[in-house]
Amino acid sequence: MQEFLDILNSAKTSLDTYYETHKNENFYNKRNTPKDYLEWVDKKTKIIMNSLEFINKSKKYIIRGDIVWIEFGFNIGEEFSGRHPALVLKNGGKTLLVLPITSKQPTEKQLASKTYVELGKIYNFKEMRRWINIFNISPISIERIDFTTKKGNVKGTDLDAISKAFLDSDLFKYLPSKNN
Repeated sequence: MQEFLDILNSAKTSLDTYYETHKNENFYNKRNTPKDYLEWVDKKTKIIMNSLEFINKSKKYIIRGDIVWIEFGFNIGEEFSGRHPALVLKNGGKTLLVLPITSKQPTEKQLASKTYVELGKIYNFKEMRRWINIFNISPISIERIDFTTKKGNVKGTDLDAISKAFLDSDLFKYLPSKNN
């Protein structure tokens, strides 16, 4: 029990120091700010606390091609962060393999990389242009899903385009070592 209290006190001290360091900074309309980080710590703690209750919610049927809202959390650097829709590639029970969806137009260089796929219509979602980057593939806990929002889905042609992008990418290509 003492070890737990020591870790808790250390976490509180770190969070207090973090807050004191950044409390007067203006981060209006920016992402991944200290405010976002502290909100994420609060959200994640609540997710963990409600884990047992969540198991009942997770029995909803989620299949390949579904679009669900996911709390990716506060991440580091270029990692995908925040609350975004994501395309389900595989449901592994308590874990999903997903591709986050963005409405941010890829650059010409990004499009030329052929790792970006523009999605067609997402049923049950507002109509707008959206993309996925196959290199953002992520395993996520089903507990990150927001079950209070409607899920959407895409047509098989979008899934085919994503499969093709995976096959055309360097992700699954094996090049033997030159030392052999």
